[in-house]
Amino acid sequence: MSTLKTNAILRPADDRVYFRKSGAIVQAKRAAYYTSEYNNTSQNSLYDMPGNLGDGSASITPYFSNSRILFTAVLHPGCETTWRANFFRTYYKIGSGSWTQFAGGFGSTLYCNTDGVARTLKSTYMLGTLNTTSAVYFKIQQIGHQSGGYLHLNLNSTSGSGSGNQGSVASTIFLQEVAQ
Repeated sequence: MSTLKTNAILRPADDRVYFRKSGAIVQAKRAAYYTSEYNNTSQNSLYDMPGNLGDGSASITPYFSNSRILFTAVLHPGCETTWRANFFRTYYKIGSGSWTQFAGGFGSTLYCNTDGVARTLKSTYMLGTLNTTSAVYFKIQQIGHQSGGYLHLNLNSTSGSGSGNQGSVASTIFLQEVAQ
């Protein structure tokens, strides 16, 4: 005999959810996916991340106004020859509203003496109840240290050449709606 267990049932006809359990994942979405190597040699200045990591198009539309959103960013900063220090700020906005920084951001210092080494950097944050069923947009900004803050995103050279994404790493933003 088979047993089916579920946290919720969604009825597509009217988007009503039955048997919703607190803490259950209502929906999950890979909202941003960036695989190109990106280099930013500006130091001590705040910049939007490339592509959909920083252009504000990463979004999720909650089914329920009392849901929470779990934000997860996975970035792959690399380095060339010497150390790098970068700090990343995370923002959200509801609909066409203004950007709000959350989570205080996250950073990395990467020490290396080999070209093309990448480090995986992950940040996860659970936003409070946003009281909306409108689209919620996300973006990441980056600032580099004044004396070594170059960002070499997705630099993962398996040959040690100091360029390229030979390991095919992807920097991403994952969003999940969590039932309250």
